[in-house]
Amino acid sequence: MTSPTGRTPAQTPWHVLEVAPVPSVDHPDAWAYHGIAAVERAAEIASRGYDDLARPARQTISGMQHQEYARKQRFVAVLDRPDGGAPTADDVVGFGFVAMTLKHNTHTADVHVGVHPDHRRQGIGRALAARVEEAAADAGRTTFFVWAAAPREAAADEEAVVPATGVGRIPADVPGVRFALGRGYTIEQVERMSRLDLPVDPGELATFEAEARAKAGDDYRTHTWEGIPEEWHAGYAQLMTRMSTDVPQGELDFGEETWDAERVRVYLEERASSGQRLLTTLVEHVPSGEVVAGTSFLLQDAKPAFVFQEETIALKTHRGHRLGMLVKAVNLRELTARYPQIERVHTFNAEENAHMLAINVALGFRPSGAEAALQKRV
Repeated sequence: MTSPTGRTPAQTPWHVLEVAPVPSVDHPDAWAYHGIAAVERAAEIASRGYDDLARPARQTISGMQHQEYARKQRFVAVLDRPDGGAPTADDVVGFGFVAMTLKHNTHTADVHVGVHPDHRRQGIGRALAARVEEAAADAGRTTFFVWAAAPREAAADEEAVVPATGVGRIPADVPGVRFALGRGYTIEQVERMSRLDLPVDPGELATFEAEARAKAGDDYRTHTWEGIPEEWHAGYAQLMTRMSTDVPQGELDFGEETWDAERVRVYLEERASSGQRLLTTLVEHVPSGEVVAGTSFLLQDAKPAFVFQEETIALKTHRGHRLGMLVKAVNLRELTARYPQIERVHTFNAEENAHMLAINVALGFRPSGAEAALQKRV
């Protein structure tokens, strides 16, 4: 078996480099980010069968430029060039990433490792994992999180790994899960990946919206924008803060992430610079003027055929009014009206989040994969 460069992986030595942030995709030092994008695309195709969720180089570059709320480091494994020259994007065969929040959960680190399928089982993943975990440990982090993709959940009669929640099953032979378990991680939660193919039946969607509005009553008003106006940033921040604690987290060692209007502004700026845009519907409680529910679609300039369903939440004090269905139905109606070229929506939900899963199923989402959330306490 040979790599895309025509080299025989088993006979080609490699080494690991740390990658510095770069200002743009055209910068001479952006070769590593183009290589990371190619490896991630190959890994996504190998694990899911398609590359919708593989990040283009522009997104990775933008993320590294924005470190206001998390310290981020990236590493690449590159093949040694026979001519001794500087590496290029084609020489990248793996990558490692660590993100460490700066204001909350300062004991934690998100880590991620990817290796090109043609170059696995050579120790590249182990070397990259050691580098990102070392970087996290050096920064004083004691709990590491990692997420591993699976093409589906395990069948009832199939060997599987089960999280501490007891809900959801991941096939035992999923490479990313096996790798993490071998490094001392434990599986804490399973998320269902769901897909909605567009267009949806407009009559059914209108019925869902009408029923939800009737249940909510006149005290609740919806607002939809591409982007979020500045005067609504504080309300959106409240929802994002509650999103960090009010959705099922299993046994993940993760506490509240406090958002404010400034963090929302930076978040939207980062999305825009990476070639992504939000289509957001918020619910205003009219008597108080408070933002009490919301949801967003993340549109992809580089991949206009799909969107990702971002966070959906209703504040606990306003549940029981079908606000979850209301914001989802309104935002989906607006999506199909404004962007008829979009073909599909992807989303993730914790398997124990039965209420939100039921809303998604009613709207037409169907299971399309799974993801394991694992952690290691050092």
